[in-house]
Amino acid sequence: MGETERSGSYKRKRDEVDYEIVTTTQWLDGWPSSAIDKNNCSSGSSNIRDALPLVDLRSYEQFHKIHLHTNNATPLIVNLPLETLLSGERACELPPRHVEFAILVPSTYTDLFSSRNSQCSIHNLFFASKSSATQQSRKPWLVRQVILETEHLWNEERLRNNIKSSTDKSCENRSSALSFHPLPRLWKPDPLVSSGLLPLLKQYCHQRTPCTVFDLGSGAGRDVCYLAEETKAFYHNSILQQQAKKQNNKHQYDQFPLHFVGVDNHKGSARRCEPLWRNHMIDDITTSHLLNLNKLDLVNDCFTNTLFNDQTATNEKIQPAVFIYAIRFLNRKLLSYIANSASRNDDIDHERPPLCLPIGTIMAISHFCKPTKTSEWNFDHPKVSNVLDRDELNTLFGNKSDDKKWTILKDDICHDGDHGRTLVQFIARKIA
Repeated sequence: MGETERSGSYKRKRDEVDYEIVTTTQWLDGWPSSAIDKNNCSSGSSNIRDALPLVDLRSYEQFHKIHLHTNNATPLIVNLPLETLLSGERACELPPRHVEFAILVPSTYTDLFSSRNSQCSIHNLFFASKSSATQQSRKPWLVRQVILETEHLWNEERLRNNIKSSTDKSCENRSSALSFHPLPRLWKPDPLVSSGLLPLLKQYCHQRTPCTVFDLGSGAGRDVCYLAEETKAFYHNSILQQQAKKQNNKHQYDQFPLHFVGVDNHKGSARRCEPLWRNHMIDDITTSHLLNLNKLDLVNDCFTNTLFNDQTATNEKIQPAVFIYAIRFLNRKLLSYIANSASRNDDIDHERPPLCLPIGTIMAISHFCKPTKTSEWNFDHPKVSNVLDRDELNTLFGNKSDDKKWTILKDDICHDGDHGRTLVQFIARKIA
């Protein structure tokens, strides 16, 4: 495991994982064929050199005191303190394991990291091929470049004007009554979330329509995080600023109309979701709810929970809208229950668990799906039994009879980002 010099940097091997110790200049010079999403690169992009996203492993206090900064939107620089990754608090904010990135090692760890000591927590976190908790094999993260923090590094970058500190006006609190800015992310939401759901939720914000948004099978809560951050930014930076101008800054602003509920039956979901939402400053508009989604009576209680509704309703006469989505989570019994829901209490068949959803309710699904009606499923995961038929959702929500309850807004096929599997992007609105 010797060191070899390459382009002024050092290439090291440990557990068959390659990375280079580089300067900030070498990091900014880029890495061949790197991209946040490799699938966005064309087949002829092997000579493209983009700077890798950088994970700064220093503490919050160290980061806010001084950190690297470029005048461009890229590369991404994200502060994920090592302690929060080791504890699992912010581990879900690391990029997917097929995405290449760089890390900035705190000065307190540089000697241990450089010695390639087996007790180095950074090496064990990013490069180990076996989980320390479960002892199961795993794919290491693709850390391609490593920057070691030194005093010389900050002196050099200060001369290049590539740093910011807590004394800079641009480092002030990213949230105020009239402004809010999402944190940079090393991950991307599902395409349905960014291109399908976000525009609809912005309409609710623009119309100031109270709405409870349910994420079924929310997992680590990243889709909730994305939607909550983006809608909060839209509401604060666009709508409230316009309102302030009309009111001559009287500081009487409407309440944010959306509340997001991450619903999951895993007891550990809240432990992952809540720190993520708190760190992204959306914990005031999000709730984690533990629920067995196979128990339909409990699902009904969740959708009609006055506690959630009270979070958004500013007028007792206005019934909050309901917005439900499921991303790569499939429960056919639950989907059928939602599809056959009534819109008024007197329409409910009391011989089965009642579900009453208001007219205008949105139901959105992104899940693995066969690309055509006659296609086979040629992937090992998920199993074909957990894959939707091409017309399954259309048939369920697009009933052609006289008692049609839903109108379909979107029913498209796309591919996932890393394996080429097909997914359906489906949105329906309740009309009866």
